[in-house]
Amino acid sequence: MPSTEPTLLTAPLHESNRLLKQLLCTVLLLFSVAVHSAPALTVNPSQTKISLDNFSDIIEDADKLYRIDDILSPELKRQFRPTENGDFKLNKNIGRYWFRFTLNNPRNKECHQLLEIIPADLKKAQLYKESGEAIPIMRTESLIRNETLFSIPIKANSANTYYLAIEYPYERQLELTLHNYTSFLGEISKREFINAVVFGVLSLLILFNLISAYLHKEALFLTTAAFSLLVIFGQLFAWGYIGPPQGLLPPWQGYNLHLTVLAIGIVDLLYALQLPIYPINKPGRAAKLLRAFITIDILGVMISTLTSDDVAVIIMNILTPLNSLVLLFTALNCFFQTYSRLIFYYVVIRTITALGLILTLLSYNLNFISTSATNLILIYLGTAVSIFHTVLLISRHYLRNKKQNLEEQRIAILGAINRAKTDILARITHDIRTPMSAMLGISELLQETPLTANQQDHLRTLQRSGHELLQLLQEASQATRINESDIELNNELLNVLEIIDETVSGFRNIAAEQSLELICDIDNNVSEKLIGDPSRIRQLLSHIMNNALEHYESGYILLKVFTSNINEGLLNFELSHRGRPFSALEKLAINGSLSEEEGIVNARLAIASQLISLMNGSATVKTSANGLHTLHVTLQLGVPNNYDNSTLRLRTGLLSNKRLLVIDSNKIFCKVVSKQGSNWGMQVFIANSNNAAIAITRNQALINEPIDIILVDHTLPGGGLKLAQRIHDETETASPAPIGLLLAHANITFDQVELRNAGIRRVLSKPLTGVALRSALLAECHFDANAVNLLPNQYRTDSLKLGSLQCLIAEDNPTNAQVLTRMLKSLGITVHHVENGQQAVNTFTRQHFDVVIMDIEMPIMDGAEATRQIRLFEKEEDRERTPIIGLTANALDEQRDSYLRAGMDLHLVKPIRLWELAEAIKRWTGYQQNKS
Repeated sequence: MPSTEPTLLTAPLHESNRLLKQLLCTVLLLFSVAVHSAPALTVNPSQTKISLDNFSDIIEDADKLYRIDDILSPELKRQFRPTENGDFKLNKNIGRYWFRFTLNNPRNKECHQLLEIIPADLKKAQLYKESGEAIPIMRTESLIRNETLFSIPIKANSANTYYLAIEYPYERQLELTLHNYTSFLGEISKREFINAVVFGVLSLLILFNLISAYLHKEALFLTTAAFSLLVIFGQLFAWGYIGPPQGLLPPWQGYNLHLTVLAIGIVDLLYALQLPIYPINKPGRAAKLLRAFITIDILGVMISTLTSDDVAVIIMNILTPLNSLVLLFTALNCFFQTYSRLIFYYVVIRTITALGLILTLLSYNLNFISTSATNLILIYLGTAVSIFHTVLLISRHYLRNKKQNLEEQRIAILGAINRAKTDILARITHDIRTPMSAMLGISELLQETPLTANQQDHLRTLQRSGHELLQLLQEASQATRINESDIELNNELLNVLEIIDETVSGFRNIAAEQSLELICDIDNNVSEKLIGDPSRIRQLLSHIMNNALEHYESGYILLKVFTSNINEGLLNFELSHRGRPFSALEKLAINGSLSEEEGIVNARLAIASQLISLMNGSATVKTSANGLHTLHVTLQLGVPNNYDNSTLRLRTGLLSNKRLLVIDSNKIFCKVVSKQGSNWGMQVFIANSNNAAIAITRNQALINEPIDIILVDHTLPGGGLKLAQRIHDETETASPAPIGLLLAHANITFDQVELRNAGIRRVLSKPLTGVALRSALLAECHFDANAVNLLPNQYRTDSLKLGSLQCLIAEDNPTNAQVLTRMLKSLGITVHHVENGQQAVNTFTRQHFDVVIMDIEMPIMDGAEATRQIRLFEKEEDRERTPIIGLTANALDEQRDSYLRAGMDLHLVKPIRLWELAEAIKRWTGYQQNKS
């Protein structure tokens, strides 16, 4: 009976069952391959663009071993797998990627699609048909920027498989996008429109900032323009307008984009440094930190150009976030110190920009947004930062202008108050000076009357006290604004030489009392015209000279003025003396280091230090080995643009080739005068003794080059006046006789007969400045130039009969007119007085006068205009020229020249002395009378 037990599985199978099992396994295997392949993409004409991410298979060919023939083999076809999220992140360690995708065309006619590959700067991109035929890459020269495109033909009613080989040496997100032609052209137009708008906005920002930099002279506008320009260059490099298209996301090939990003960081730091994003009054470490990072970024640029792309990427990835963090935290620190609204806006902008950048890069790395979208966002961020920088700068400029306007209004108000105070004091000093001038004039008249020795001593004391009071009034008027340190300098065109002359001349009485030599040495290179505050310079010189007088014990005081060869406006004053040295407290006062209580004790030097600081100057004290103590002061003054120093040569033309003999035992003074005279075109001879002076005079006469002018010091051994008398006796027969000038202290009086007999035309008061000497020389040469037709014996002042002279006085001040009238009447001159220039002209046209004394500053018509009208009347009526002597308190060269050009013959400075007035009238009316 057969067994009914089941057959074991190990029992052999029938042949037909084995074949069935093999067939089943093959079907299952084929099914599994189909399941693990990407689906085919059905091309729909209505689709504008579609990504191939979900329709592609991939093989990673790390060593680049496979060719298209190998890829088409069944073995490798089975190795393709569907792409996953990370497969489109290109790895630089994978030599070649192979992608496979299938396109299904259900239509009855062949169609074409465009395959766009991003990034466009691939090392290799080659597309193949299933037959192994290569599809050529499209030429994109007609497009504005470079693209990587393939035109794919798809046969009708069929599914076509394509293979794409890609090589790229960097890590970058890959995008494969299929377009129809119409949608791609629209996409290109959209991109170019966006780029055009961005470029237009940035170009407008650059133009605006450049114009603003030119108009406002603000360097920060240039920095903002440079930032916008670098953003433009970054886009040109990224999109392939210049070089291969690489996008705005690293890594990049070459150095263009690396250097551009680092340069943007440097400019961003410069913007923050110039804005600035730290407290201006307390920069602390913030400014140093920003400068340090600028230096580090510059070093990063240099290293990036010398190393590989990988190192450049590392440097850029390190420095870019560090720059952002430094800027953000520095601005935050500044905001919490100042609570500035401008800094708050800067912090908000930096924060929004940083958050936008972080979110964009995070979304890109997580594949939430495409490369194109990421690049677009980065474009918008860069443009937005450029706009915000410009807006912040405009706000800053507006706030500064507003603050400046408010400050100018405040200064204007304070200035008006200060001017009112100054005007009041000026009026008071003027009102005091008027009776003082009358008092001094009366004392001059009184001096000519018979007086006892006691009375003469009292009179000299009265005169000395009067001059001291005038000096005090001058100092008071100069010091009116010294306490208003918040008042700005009143910068104007000034004459440095005249200011020095006025200041030094104010110390004549003090120098006379102490019998000291005060020498003023002004270098020839000192520009006559500079820009500064004349009143402040006078105050400063007055204070430091008073200080030198307090320290002086013996010898002389030397004031040297010179300028820098490099900086014409840097004026140097060196005041040297022999005597008591500067104390430690005085040195502190000069340096401005005294407290308020100590400054009261050393008020003069403390005020001088304040003035020096106000004029951007400095002061130092030094003592030489020979015991000479020197105070060196420098002042930074402005230099006028269109001033021509040739006007000095025109004014000193009368002195050209004149021979001047300087006779003085002080060699320093002789050296200074020699240098000044040579600068005026004169030939200067120096004699330090009587015998040397006589020898020079005789030698020059022997060679027919006689001395024209003699300047002799009164204090010479044996007497300077006697030496002048001796020289005059020897040269009296010469034609013309030399002009004699006597140098003496202001408290010394001379007999007028002795002066005339010695050939002395003028007595010049010590200290003698270059301006005073030049004025005296020009006046005497001017007189001689107008008297060239006279014979030598016609000029004899003692032969004139002053009692026969008729004089017209034009003076608006009754007191001064009274003093002047008494002076003239004491000379026996008939006087007719009028009160203004118009009355002077009217009176002159109706009567005959031998001389006119004309005040300059008068109501209705001033003296200069009245002189011009008188000269015009004389010309029209063909009348003889009447001498006109001007009187004013102004001693400036320009004013003196203008008076002479108006037609005046001589200019005298108030207060005048009786003998000076008498000599002027005798000389000019003597010429006119003899000529008539």
